[in-house]
Order: sequence, then structure tokens, then C-alpha cells
Amino acid sequence: MTDLANATSDINNIIGANVAEYSQWTQESMVDGSTIIYNLSDDTEYHLTATQMDTFNQAYADGLVNSTPEALTAVLLNDMIDLEQGTYDEEKEALTDAAKEIATVTEIADKLVNGDQQTKINAEAYATENDLRAIKESSRQKFNTSISGMLEASITKNMIEGYAQDAVVIDVIAGAFMATNTVMDFFMNTSVSIDELSPTQLNLDWNDHAVGVNSFMYEVYTANPQQHLEMQPR
Repeated sequence: MTDLANATSDINNIIGANVAEYSQWTQESMVDGSTIIYNLSDDTEYHLTATQMDTFNQAYADGLVNSTPEALTAVLLNDMIDLEQGTYDEEKEALTDAAKEIATVTEIADKLVNGDQQTKINAEAYATENDLRAIKESSRQKFNTSISGMLEASITKNMIEGYAQDAVVIDVIAGAFMATNTVMDFFMNTSVSIDELSPTQLNLDWNDHAVGVNSFMYEVYTANPQQHLEMQPR
């Protein structure tokens, strides 16, 4: 919308400040007794040119097209793709932390296996002093949860990528928030998740409302694991 903002600002300046300025100095020539005679070309700089009009109209047309419920839904889905990427990165970082926690214990185990007597004694003492006599259940859960979280974020992100290409899906989502008159609620509060019972369904939930969508795009890409989703650059 940057082009539209700039074009709108230009037009408003022409029909606002420029008109006020033009009216002011031409008004001076209309005072009784005035003999000021301007050049016929003096008004040229105040004209609204065809180029300025065309620039605005093109940006305005684009703005209208991009402001339909369907277009704004597509924008939101693209934002959700970025959110899933962020979730993936967070889970990956948590996985790395959990792996480090577990590695601290396995490093001591390596010393017990391969070290000399003094190394073994030191390793046992270190494990006792630092509560490292076992891999903790919390580390195991953190490790496994992060692995599952990374996969879910990956699947969700790529389902959104594919579903965003399906006009029927976009229409269903847009129809849901328009029919319930919850436009701002939808755009401010919607979360996305994979349905627990139907892994091909994406659920979009916002306050007191929800819509589940399925797309042929899921079958297109899962039928051939070597085929990847391809999106036009956003």
C-alpha cells in the first residue's frame, strides 16, 4: 500500500494546499481596482496532470483489489507462514538445549568407560555434585516435545503454503468471518492448527468462532514426497 499512500498524498496536496495557494493569489487580482494581469500559463503548475491521475488510479485499483476479504485472508495466511517459521526456530533452539543437557550426562559416561581410575573418580564426584547421575525426565520430555514441535510447525507451515494457493479454501475462510460479522476479531485473534482427528484439515480459531478447511493441495504434495510446494515470491 506504499504506492497508494504516496499517490494519495500527492493528489491531496494538489487539491488541497495547492488549490488554497492558487485561490489566494488569484483572489488578489479580483479586488476592486486591481489591474494585475497574470500570464495564461501561470496556472499550469496547479493542474492535475494525466500522469498524476493515472499513477493514483493504478495504485487505487491495486489497493481495492488487495482489500477484498479474500485478498486480506491470503495476506493473513502469509503472516501465519512466518509465525510457523518462528515457532520452528524456537523449537529447534529448545531441542538444542535439551540435547546439551543430555550430552552433559553422556560425556560423563564416556569418561567412566574410557578414563583411567583418577578420571573415573573425578567423573563420579562431578556427577554427584552437579546432580548428573542420570538423564532427567524433564530433559527427555523437552527433547521429544521439541522434535514433535519442529515437525508440526513444518507441516503446518507447508500446509498453509499449499492451502493459500487454493481459491476455494480462501473463499471458505473469508465467508466464515464475513458471515459471522467478526472481521476484526478474525484478523486480530486467529490461531491456526492441524486438526487432531483429521491431519489434512487446518483449523482456524478466533473468539467463539472457528473454521476448518481441507484442500486438494494436501494430496498433491503428499502423493509425491519428492515434489515440493512452490510459491511465487511474496
